[in-house]
Amino acid sequence: MSFVILIALLVGLSVLLTFDTTWMNVLQGTRNELVFATRNKAYGAFELRKDYSRRLGFAMVGAVAFFVVAVGTPWAISKMGPAEAAPEKVKIVEVNLDNFTEDKPEEPPPPPEVIPPPQPQIETVQFVAVEASDEPVEAPPPTQEDLSETTASTTTQEGEKIDAPPPPPPPVEEVTYDLAAVQEQPDFPGGMGKMYEYLQKNTKYPDMEFDAGIQGKVFVEFVVDKDGSVEDVKVRRGVSPGLDKEAVRAVKSMPKWSPGKMNGKAVKCRFTIPVDFKLK
Repeated sequence: MSFVILIALLVGLSVLLTFDTTWMNVLQGTRNELVFATRNKAYGAFELRKDYSRRLGFAMVGAVAFFVVAVGTPWAISKMGPAEAAPEKVKIVEVNLDNFTEDKPEEPPPPPEVIPPPQPQIETVQFVAVEASDEPVEAPPPTQEDLSETTASTTTQEGEKIDAPPPPPPPVEEVTYDLAAVQEQPDFPGGMGKMYEYLQKNTKYPDMEFDAGIQGKVFVEFVVDKDGSVEDVKVRRGVSPGLDKEAVRAVKSMPKWSPGKMNGKAVKCRFTIPVDFKLK
């Protein structure tokens, strides 16, 4: 579109210059005859002004012809090909959704009810506390022999004699002492200095923290068991995931300690040590 407007402007300007008969128009024939009357008309300027209209006409015809060929050729080629099929019109039909029913999957039948087998009735004998009273006793309490052959209960009933084992005693939870509470503190083989030497030799600096320049102290808590083994290792104050993991691994690999003692007996003791990571 802009190309067409540009051509139209050039054509209009050329027409105005051609038909302009004022004295200021350098292409006006009478003006050029008077200007070059006493001069050499063979001079190039006179010939250029004289033949300007003719050359302009040729240029306009050539430009219009080029424009017609450039624009008309694709249009003519498109018309020469097979005609495009008209798009099929889509017909919109109203559908009543109430006429459609959704097929719901059948629900599976409920699982059969599991009825536990009947428990055998255990023979018991009533045993209640004996209280002092002046009234005569209708039924004497069971003897020790009766209790040894059956099970004591709040009622007396007939049934099978089952030798039920006594319930297990509740587990005894061992106390874990803090370091300051034990009489004899746990000790690493060779002393605490050897322990830090062991950690220094058996820790490997993680690659990620080494490349990032991360360093610091990881405080690790653990429990020295009664047999001296190191258990329940965890980080109390960490530095980074890589350093924390390496510190826990190094502490778990320590050999057995001499356990802490209370009244001469070995006890569990909680211990906290720093694992130092420094870049050299």
